[in-house]
Amino acid sequence: MTHHFDNEQKVSILVSGLEERYKSIHAIRERIQNICVWALGLMLAASGWLIQSDVEFSPCQKLLYIVGVVVAFWALRFNFLDDLYKGFQKQQQVAVRLEKALGLFTPKTFDDEESSLYPKEWENAGSNNGSGRFFASTYLLLYIGVAVLILAILLHEGGHTFHQMHYFPYFVR
Repeated sequence: MTHHFDNEQKVSILVSGLEERYKSIHAIRERIQNICVWALGLMLAASGWLIQSDVEFSPCQKLLYIVGVVVAFWALRFNFLDDLYKGFQKQQQVAVRLEKALGLFTPKTFDDEESSLYPKEWENAGSNNGSGRFFASTYLLLYIGVAVLILAILLHEGGHTFHQMHYFPYFVR
């Protein structure tokens, strides 16, 4: 069964679909950013605590902690975030198709300008030819956090100047 819509109905449907895609893109992007900021914060906090603590680790314990960090990072980056990235790309691809249908990439659709309302580069959103670097820069922050934490584990000698009595005098008796 085919539906016959007039132009006004078609535009309304396309605009509604595009609004939903934009909301989804924004939600996915915000979720990824929040997860990465929290993960980076936790890794840097753990690194800072480790550097100033007097806890000593054997080489076997260091190896175990490093393996744990790598496994947790792998699960976060290559499972969870990769799945969100794929959803993000699909949302972008659908948005581009809707934008094309609305004529946002076609010159002189809305005015007399020789160039389209949207830049031609935006047609590549959601593809491998896209120029957006949000994910690359976000992943780079995660890589830096993991590297700092692993270095803190490897270089930690223990026995530093952290004294529980000095920092927590009311909790130690």
